[in-house]
Amino acid sequence: MLTFAQIKSGSKIFFDPHKRFSLKVNGTYISSTELQNDINSSNPIERDASLEMDGGFGYGAELTFDPRFGNTGIKFFVSSEYFSHEQTDLYFRIADDSNIYAIRFEEHFSFFPIEAGIKWDLPVSGENLKIYIGGGAGVYFGNRKRYMGGVESATNGTEPGYSLNILSGIEFYMARNLSAAFEFKFRDAYFEVESQFGSGKFPFYGLPNPFKSRIVVNGTVLSLGLKYNF
Repeated sequence: MLTFAQIKSGSKIFFDPHKRFSLKVNGTYISSTELQNDINSSNPIERDASLEMDGGFGYGAELTFDPRFGNTGIKFFVSSEYFSHEQTDLYFRIADDSNIYAIRFEEHFSFFPIEAGIKWDLPVSGENLKIYIGGGAGVYFGNRKRYMGGVESATNGTEPGYSLNILSGIEFYMARNLSAAFEFKFRDAYFEVESQFGSGKFPFYGLPNPFKSRIVVNGTVLSLGLKYNF
């Protein structure tokens, strides 16, 4: 006799309740990012100032475990992803006596999170459809390079950031134990980097060197991928 988890269409069972693990590979889209350039500044305006940057595409993977707590539909997950971005249209504005100069620079950064949490299958699923919500926490790693006047910065050190997240998604089973999964996630992820231009090579007077910045990857995360139960 089939249980609730053994959803059936005609004579076809879409997923096996004895399979406790699943692996998902997916592409991701991050809607926006942000640069907080000088987070150690003694000037609160400079310390809190930020530059909006674009988002972009990445990829990731997720491992899920179903402990079978009765019919609760609760699952545990751990996931990671990789995102790399280049922003070439950024400017600093520096005042010098009565003049204001706009200095162009580029930010190239990579972002690598590790997240874990729980998901809960809502009791509104169809025959081959699951709808779920969830949340968790993550630690966020990354690195960056800055280019100004043809000069590349060096990294003195990095510090990971931490954040909670909430998520929701849909799974559609296309074959036995194989589904397409769409998910969106909200988080306030970031990491911090101290960078420096080499002695005698820093091209622009008036900017801090070294400088400690925060890269904030706080846009909505959309993911689409394939998931297999095993």
